[in-house]
Amino acid sequence: MIREIEIRDLVVIERAHIEPVAGLTAITGETGAGKTVVAQALGLLAGGQADPRAVRPGAKHALVQATIAVPDGFWDSLDEDDPALQVRDLAEDEGEVVVARRVPAEGRARALVDGQVASREGVAAFVGALVRFSGQQEQRRLVGPAAQLAILDAFAGPAAVALAARVAGLRRSLAALTRRADEARHRREAAERERETLETLVAAVDEVAPDPGEEEALRAERGRLMHAGRLAEAAATAIGLLDAGDDDGALTAAGRALRAIEQALDLDPSLVRVRDDLAAGEASLQEALIGVRRYAEDLGAEPGRLDWVEGRLDRYEALSRRYGPGTAAVLVRAADARVALGTLAAGEAGDERIAAERAAVLTEGRSAAGDLRRLRADAAPRLATRVQAELRDLAMPGATLRVDVAVEDGEVPQDRVSLVLRANPGLPEAPLAEAASGGELSRVLLALHSVAASAEPGVAWVFDEVDAGIGGVTAGVVGARLASLALGRQVVVITHLPQVAAAADRHYRLVKGVAADGRAITTIEAVQGEDLVDEICRMLGAPPGDVAARAHAGELLARGAS
Repeated sequence: MIREIEIRDLVVIERAHIEPVAGLTAITGETGAGKTVVAQALGLLAGGQADPRAVRPGAKHALVQATIAVPDGFWDSLDEDDPALQVRDLAEDEGEVVVARRVPAEGRARALVDGQVASREGVAAFVGALVRFSGQQEQRRLVGPAAQLAILDAFAGPAAVALAARVAGLRRSLAALTRRADEARHRREAAERERETLETLVAAVDEVAPDPGEEEALRAERGRLMHAGRLAEAAATAIGLLDAGDDDGALTAAGRALRAIEQALDLDPSLVRVRDDLAAGEASLQEALIGVRRYAEDLGAEPGRLDWVEGRLDRYEALSRRYGPGTAAVLVRAADARVALGTLAAGEAGDERIAAERAAVLTEGRSAAGDLRRLRADAAPRLATRVQAELRDLAMPGATLRVDVAVEDGEVPQDRVSLVLRANPGLPEAPLAEAASGGELSRVLLALHSVAASAEPGVAWVFDEVDAGIGGVTAGVVGARLASLALGRQVVVITHLPQVAAAADRHYRLVKGVAADGRAITTIEAVQGEDLVDEICRMLGAPPGDVAARAHAGELLARGAS
């Protein structure tokens, strides 16, 4: 329920304060006084586009603010992703929230919750959940299938509304999963093209099994094998010098020197160290002789060894040219390729999970859509009956309405609802937009909203000239219907009809004036008693002093109060 509405510096309204009652509140005023500005102000709270040109000339900004009482259980009824929950996070009191839109003459508009900056989307979702707006533009919206579908769901009851929201959510999830699946497919196709390159790299490296240590040893061995002749000559020379087979060999000479010193030890024990050095030298020469003989044997052990070594090094160099430079870089790229291939394998598993999740959502969506269609098909004829009864009360006794529910093909079939009206007997049936005049369409709109409102007892309704095109006796019927609609709920109506205004529990009047600087301004004031009679007289087109008009106004007010 709306407790207060405050408007500052919006178009012609300098300042307005409205306190709607729990019942019917009427807002009236002369043409051009700013009745539509009130509707525009409320539309801003519901997320309407902010226009800096709407700021009253000379003002720095316009402000629209409303204090809204939150019904019990409202917050818990919202879905986890509902933007309205952003308001709860900022609200100082969850039971009563002050929401506002501030529109500067220059700069960016702001949404506020209890004085704190909030998202426009969150405030609009919060206000839209608790307040329904119906204006002259609503007639154009009403002929659209989405609006008619929403009315049918509201009439069908909370289960249908919840199921419709669930089906819509599943469709969004299905669309998101479809996008993910498409993206995954594109990635997989690109990966498949890359996979061949990666697998070729890994296979080539696995085939060669390169090792930096082996490569270094092979290069050294190749150097030796390429100079085998000179090396063999050097080895033979070393062997000859170490072991000449006669007394000239170094090894023989070292042994003779060792024995000579050993024989002299008895004469001078200080020669022990010399003896030890000679013994070590002899042993070293023995090891050197063994090593050089083995080296000489190895040089001629494998006649084709050089070719094999060079072939092996050629494979190292081929890998380096293609994937290097260098064996170390080749090994790094191969390791990266193995990781990438593992990721691709995991990605395929992820694709399968997406496909499985999508299939589950699709199954759930089809099942929920079927359940929703059955609820809608059951509610459609009952809605038609209820609306026809409302139309009889709104002076359209011969009108008939049919609510058609059709199914559009799709993965999750979509229902399409159309309202087919015969406004008067003898006329053909036609879609709502084609079958009714302006006044008739206003009454159908009111009838539909009356039915929808009965399904949403905790929601406030704001009607902007829903009585357009209506007059005479029908105007009184519309006033009575609005008063009936306001029983047990809050209804605010912006009207030009005295019959509607007279039925209100509270009445506000917009008054045009001129500011000291010559600019047109509008003020708003609550009227009652004789002032209310004066306003009803004005709406009847008579001056306040017209005795007959005052009597008529009194009759209307008395009838509205009964």
